Amino acid sequence: MLSSVGGPVYIRLGRSNDPKVHSKIPYFEIGKGITIKRGNDIALIATGNILYNAKQVTDKLTDNGVSTRLISIHTIKPIDKEIILKAAKETKAIFTIEEHSLIGGLGSAVAEVLAESNNKILFKKIALPDSFCKDIGSQEYLREKNGLLVEQIINNVLKNIKNENRKTT
Repeated sequence: MLSSVGGPVYIRLGRSNDPKVHSKIPYFEIGKGITIKRGNDIALIATGNILYNAKQVTDKLTDNGVSTRLISIHTIKPIDKEIILKAAKETKAIFTIEEHSLIGGLGSAVAEVLAESNNKILFKKIALPDSFCKDIGSQEYLREKNGLLVEQIINNVLKNIKNENRKTT
């Protein structure tokens, strides 16, 4: 499959002991995202091994009455515009979640798709700050320092939804 790309390819692999997100091996197509869970209130779009945290966030938000869609974007270039625009049309907010800088990653690619569509939707990037990380520690420690733990992401999402609802009422 990768030989058909016709150019350089970057692959980032997680650790072999990462928790499973999919109940069965999904069909993988370069440039096509995977909807893991359907929901109509908000959409979470994640990439990489933070996807498991996004799945936990999705489950907890859904349990608390927020119908949450979860989309796995495993290839950022090319980005799956169709799945992003469908989420923008069918939900009230989109949040990207990634262990990458706020600039130049998944969030930026999704922002470009949304900007070109003239879609008026709440959109927020949850990612690492655009600064050099001075902290050293485990992945879990660094996630905590950067607001990427499950509860931190939930609080971020709920705060943004609440603020948006204030603006529209």
